[in-house]
Amino acid sequence: MASDRLKQLLTDFCETVGLYPPEIVRRAQVQVKGMDVVFRCHEGDDDHFYFSYQFGAIAAGRTLKVFRLMLEANVLVYAKDDAVLGMDPDTGGVVLSVRGSFGAQANGRWLADTLAHFAEHAIYWKNNILECIDEMFNGISSGQFQWMRA
Repeated sequence: MASDRLKQLLTDFCETVGLYPPEIVRRAQVQVKGMDVVFRCHEGDDDHFYFSYQFGAIAAGRTLKVFRLMLEANVLVYAKDDAVLGMDPDTGGVVLSVRGSFGAQANGRWLADTLAHFAEHAIYWKNNILECIDEMFNGISSGQFQWMRA
């Protein structure tokens, strides 16, 4: 059963990073780089688990532009990683949800690295899209980019 496999993976993760596992396993929630991460399993999908970063609500007046940016990111960035940006219908907050696999590589070290990787994405969105000043937001959301090669 997927929930048992998730509990074992979370226990291995806790042992790897030096956390006390019972509370984290019970709640299926951990904080990574200041971001809350919630784990869950879905019936009928025993080979996968899901985790999501919840990182804030969209400020009034920015909703439509943020939706466009999330759609672009889903298509251009996250589709290859089994991840998706979306909205929590209960809170209105932006969520980065990732589908993980209980494959051979799924162990505590892999989970720690994966959580840190996606936490960086969540932090970027939180700081540069949701909580930035209007001038910065308008620059990012205008769609007028120039790609520079370094």
